[in-house]
Amino acid sequence: MKNMGGFQKRLLVWLGVAFPMLALLLFAAVSAIFGARLTATGWLILGAALLATGELFAWRALRILPSPAKPLAGSQQPPPGPPPAEFAPPPASRQLATATFTQSETLYRQLVALSPDGIALVDRMANINFVNPAGITLLGINSAEQLADISITGFFPGEQQAAVTRWLSKIWAGNNPAPIEQKLVGANQVEIYVELVGIPLQLDNTPFAQLLIHDISERKIAEAEIAQRNRELTILQSAGAAITSRLDLRYVLDTVAQEMTRLVGVERCVIFEWQETEDHITKIAQFGPEGWWRPLLVPERLDLAGYPLTRSVLEEQIPEQMTISRFGVDPFELAYMRQVGIKTLLMLPMVFQRRVLGLVKLEDSRTEREFTYQEISMTRLLANQAASAIENAQLFEQAQHEIEERQRAESALQQERAMLAQRVQERTAELSKANAELARASRLKDEFLAGMSHELRTPLNTIIGSSEILKTEVFGAVNEKQKKYASNIEESGRHLLDLINDILDLSKIEAGKVELEIQPVVIEAVCMASLRLVKQLAHKKRIQVSTRFHNSKTVLDADERRLKQILVNLLSNAIKFTREGGKIGIEVSDDDRQETVHFCVWDTGIGIAQDDMRKLFQPFVQLDSSLSRQYAGTGLGLSLVSRMTELHGGSVSLDSTVGQGSRFTVSLPYVRPGLPPDSAAPAERALVMAAGSDSQKSQSGPALILLADDNEENIHMLLDFLQAQGHQVVIARNGKEAVQRAREQIPDIILMDIQMPGMDGLEATRTIRTSPTLAKIPIIALTALAMPGDRERSLAAGANEHMSKPISPTRLLQTIDHYLNLTHR
Repeated sequence: MKNMGGFQKRLLVWLGVAFPMLALLLFAAVSAIFGARLTATGWLILGAALLATGELFAWRALRILPSPAKPLAGSQQPPPGPPPAEFAPPPASRQLATATFTQSETLYRQLVALSPDGIALVDRMANINFVNPAGITLLGINSAEQLADISITGFFPGEQQAAVTRWLSKIWAGNNPAPIEQKLVGANQVEIYVELVGIPLQLDNTPFAQLLIHDISERKIAEAEIAQRNRELTILQSAGAAITSRLDLRYVLDTVAQEMTRLVGVERCVIFEWQETEDHITKIAQFGPEGWWRPLLVPERLDLAGYPLTRSVLEEQIPEQMTISRFGVDPFELAYMRQVGIKTLLMLPMVFQRRVLGLVKLEDSRTEREFTYQEISMTRLLANQAASAIENAQLFEQAQHEIEERQRAESALQQERAMLAQRVQERTAELSKANAELARASRLKDEFLAGMSHELRTPLNTIIGSSEILKTEVFGAVNEKQKKYASNIEESGRHLLDLINDILDLSKIEAGKVELEIQPVVIEAVCMASLRLVKQLAHKKRIQVSTRFHNSKTVLDADERRLKQILVNLLSNAIKFTREGGKIGIEVSDDDRQETVHFCVWDTGIGIAQDDMRKLFQPFVQLDSSLSRQYAGTGLGLSLVSRMTELHGGSVSLDSTVGQGSRFTVSLPYVRPGLPPDSAAPAERALVMAAGSDSQKSQSGPALILLADDNEENIHMLLDFLQAQGHQVVIARNGKEAVQRAREQIPDIILMDIQMPGMDGLEATRTIRTSPTLAKIPIIALTALAMPGDRERSLAAGANEHMSKPISPTRLLQTIDHYLNLTHR
């Protein structure tokens, strides 16, 4: 060293600076591989220590200079003058190293002093040679001077001292053991949990252990709380399993009592049942050390007259805890505790659905303690589960008793059944005959309704169709008065049709097969049409009729006939129950936020009592059903209103005051739920769009139409109308003839009546569909059948469309155009 040059010494300086950095990187790699843990503060302190060590090494290397030793006797002194160049000290390098070392030492001391974790230097005797301020606080001392010749292992209790010593031995041996977690008892007797991280350190060839002491008490407390919660959940699960899996009340309650003692760590538990009417509690379960229950001291039954605090727990449903020395303990309970030898007592009500069934007492004769809120909450939960078990057992016992009673009753009836067996056989034959008659009557009713519908709809088809054709002036101009009478004929015919449909609706409602024909409906038009149908009734009673429209929505998707049926029924009721000279009206408004149109039918009539509103919309129910009632009716109208509104996805509300009048409000959505705005039946939507056109002529051009119908009036009406539109019409008067004409003429479209002599329209449609040349010809079923399932049968037979009579000629023409346009694309 004495002979090394300036370059070599500078190299030692740089090695002294670079070595700590390389060592720090190597330690980080080893820690990552072996999983050693170190906090951010620990890394900073470790880096500063290594850096200071390296700079100390560099500083000491620079201090290796030739000393001015005296010459030995007989030796020659070197010539005077400056020393050789290789022995000349480099003053700039020495100053740089000294300054760097001073800065590093200052940084290290600042990091150590400001570290929130304790840092200590421990020699091989386990004595603490150095500790930072945070370490002084963790060790519970006032200053570092108190640590003179104090072993760090003395701060760890019991067996932990040996574990800490073994761990320190590994560090002194030059190893890097994994961090350990131990409980530390400070000089101030404060217990904390710490994590120890250590690295070996050599100072003047003496091994030391540099320790990082990290307080983990909060984490340990949190882990303990989690463990306690898991234990509580395990206990609750065990008790819950016993309650839900067994109906043996004694077993369930004994299990609950045992789990309660485990839950809060008390000595024993007693469960009492409360007989409120008799003002006493009776023991039904217990758990505790063997022989602790002494019936002479603690009777099986306690009269609550002498225990007001116990009664208060039951009546107020509030838990109560007490200790033998607590000030203010109830004297009666205190006497009981002294008699039994209890130091701690907790009483809990057993509540099931706000009803107290019993009492739980948790007792401990070993020590006085205060129960935490968490412990009381968990025990209350178990107590309530016990109450549930009592209730279930009582219900089971009651069910068993009822079963026994029923078995006895059945046994008593067995003889009577035997005696009645012969009579039952006789009555069975009578009932079978009666059921057959009922089935036949039901079938005849359906047949009658279907036949009546067909017979009434057929002439109505001619009446309504003829009046509509007259209005279209297809056969020549008509004056305004003639148009008015034609309109009256059409509206009256449609009103008659509505009455028929009301009767049929009853059958459909009973069968649950009411269907709607959804299409765009002009709101104001349907309201005015409804008012025209009841205008004459209002005029007879001199009732003033008014309308008000506050809606911005002019069209909504609905079944126009059903909507008009709803409004006409409400208006008819308003007129019926309004005195002469009164007022009725319709108000229409909309709600853009809810996308709803509100139809309000109001009157100044007799009003409806609040108690009668609940049964108002029930079918066949009238508020005055006596034979002498003043207002006639079937009681079906409002029920139909409610059902039809619900089918539209809407609702009906009522606001009424007796003697002042009523307001029925029907709220319908803009678009029926389940249908997007443009998802109405394509044919029906096309018809509505075409209805707004000024031209009534066919838009698809002349076509060959096969008309199959057995009613001459319908044939002549449709023949004249279709020919006036430029179409060529071929007539068939039964199904067989319709099949023959279709094969001969190959028509563009077929209008098929369903009920025809010989072969009906359904069979004719099926036969036509079997022919390849006729399979794609559109077939429109025209029928007076309007019972549930008729439309489905027509479509299943092969028809493209099903139209019930009476049929609007204009609508029929639009339907024909629609299907002709589809086939010509």
